[in-house]
Amino acid sequence: MLNEVKERVYHYNKTLLESNLVIQNFGNASERYENKIIIKPSGVNLQNLNSKEMSVVDMKTGVCSSELKPSVDEPTHRVLYQAFPEILSVVHTHSKYATSFAQANLEIKNYGTTHSDFTKYSIPCTEVISKELLTESYEKNTGKLIIKTLKELGISPFEIPGILVANHGVFSWGKDLKTAVKNAESIEYIANLAFNTLLIKPKISIIPKHISDLHHNRKHGESAYYGQS
Repeated sequence: MLNEVKERVYHYNKTLLESNLVIQNFGNASERYENKIIIKPSGVNLQNLNSKEMSVVDMKTGVCSSELKPSVDEPTHRVLYQAFPEILSVVHTHSKYATSFAQANLEIKNYGTTHSDFTKYSIPCTEVISKELLTESYEKNTGKLIIKTLKELGISPFEIPGILVANHGVFSWGKDLKTAVKNAESIEYIANLAFNTLLIKPKISIIPKHISDLHHNRKHGESAYYGQS
């Protein structure tokens, strides 16, 4: 089973690399497996690696049992897994439009039904990390800021596809790696639409709630009728 998880983690990290969500060695994807985290090694060229070389980290202690040290963002992933047992995969990207909102310290507001198809809520942005928290444990405290933001907003992780970290980038999650990557794609697409909408009409209002609710509920509500099932 562990080798299967490593293969998935390797595959989806390569998928990120081949997408428009990351460039060069940026970004990382991980999966929870029992009491471990399987994640891309730090600063590596995936083309020169194989799935067996993915990093394995103890969920509780953070100790890596693999030859290659894990992504520097691993502590952020670990904090999220520890806080939200329902999350089984985490993805981090620096996708262009979503990261632009993160760098501006702005949430991505819901301006249309495409956004509502993924979530009724804005894609939130965390507060800027303080110098004290940055010095103490930057990556770990980044995860704590994400948790704090969700709790203050009263939103569960699965009510939104992910979050923006101020001045940094995107973290998405899901019940599996495929979903977490798709959620990162969704956030980038939503961000692109919002950016263009604000260019066309800077003072545009958010979508009316009754329209947003209908579009969201027809895919995700108790009486959803989207799809074939």
